[in-house]
Amino acid sequence: MLVDPGSPTAQPRTTTDGRTGAGAADAPTGATPATDAPTGTAPAADTAAAPRRRRGRPNVLSRQQVVDAATAIANEEGLDRLSFRALGAKLGVAPMTVHRTIGGLDDLHAELVRRTVDEFTATFVWPDDWRSVVHVFACTFRDLMRTHPLVLESHSQRAPLASTESDAVVAKVVGALQQAGLPEREAMYAFFVVYDFVVGHAGVQVGRGDSEAGRPERHRVVGEILGEHSYDDRFALGLEIITAGIEARVRTHGTTAS
Repeated sequence: MLVDPGSPTAQPRTTTDGRTGAGAADAPTGATPATDAPTGTAPAADTAAAPRRRRGRPNVLSRQQVVDAATAIANEEGLDRLSFRALGAKLGVAPMTVHRTIGGLDDLHAELVRRTVDEFTATFVWPDDWRSVVHVFACTFRDLMRTHPLVLESHSQRAPLASTESDAVVAKVVGALQQAGLPEREAMYAFFVVYDFVVGHAGVQVGRGDSEAGRPERHRVVGEILGEHSYDDRFALGLEIITAGIEARVRTHGTTAS
């Protein structure tokens, strides 16, 4: 959904002597063209082709400034609204300045996801019991996608949520399930069951679409049965059912082993 990370959309300016491109853009304010005007005459209208930079507009950006601005745009408006033009407008600079600072939009997109996921995984406080490990993972992962919709959008449209710390989170949850008694392969799949449930739940709750077909909680029968719908109750019950299913598998393997 990001715009293609090609060249910036701004067109090169043309001076009165017909030059275009960087040479024309870099000419100092008020400079005359190569064919100088006669002495005593006013300079040509070249000044309009090379306007003075607005006072107070920064010449240099930090990468952190660009990433912060991009995070805000992606969370508030969606990844499809993230472009050099949008970033330039938010930061008060030309789109080319953003491009020089951050590089391509694909690189920026990957950095957004990496930084956001790493910040959240740093908040994990792992308990000892495997059930609590699953609960902490599921709830924190859900909070991540509700707080930063860009993560859910990236997961759905772009790439897996790879980050510096994400592998350690997977290893922790899978390891806890193995210690509970599941074989390694089954523990990995059990992790994915929890992962898929959280992504699906967040997709319904945070999803930007208005389609009735994708939002079953809007159906008439839901109101007739539940009265008032609660996403929190819905999530808690789903997680409880999944945990009970994993526990049943753990008992099965314990009985087989004995």
